[in-house]
Amino acid sequence: MESHADHGTGGNCLTEGEAGYGNEDFLSRVDNWDEIEDVDQPEIYHGTSIVVRGRRIAVAAERGEDLVDVLRRLVPDHRELLLADEVELRRRIPEIMRLDQWHHPDLLQDTPPSQSTTFRQVADVLTTGDVSRYAPDMPPNTHWFNWPESENL
Repeated sequence: MESHADHGTGGNCLTEGEAGYGNEDFLSRVDNWDEIEDVDQPEIYHGTSIVVRGRRIAVAAERGEDLVDVLRRLVPDHRELLLADEVELRRRIPEIMRLDQWHHPDLLQDTPPSQSTTFRQVADVLTTGDVSRYAPDMPPNTHWFNWPESENL
């Protein structure tokens, strides 16, 4: 397997464009923000169905709830609508390895990513292109349910 780090771009394996993030790199899935956000408090659910990629989804939520909590409830049943599809993902980024779950270090407990086995292995995979170098030794903890206060950081 070819090493993506050897493309002469200083480790940047983007297939087009420059490193960084411009507006074209952000994907908005919700089509009706103006209907679901409270005008005075955009983080608060205004109360109506949510349109995701043209599909209207009824939500079991009350007006006045935190919008982030309402949107999280969509994930179990509508995950594929919310995530980037393969065309969107591959527009600029080649796939080396895909992780939907992993063990994330608790930064509040002073465990920097550089000391995390997971992140060291991922860095090794990205450097070498050898996916066999990722061998998790701890159970995944990245489901949003494990991090209920994450939006408050």
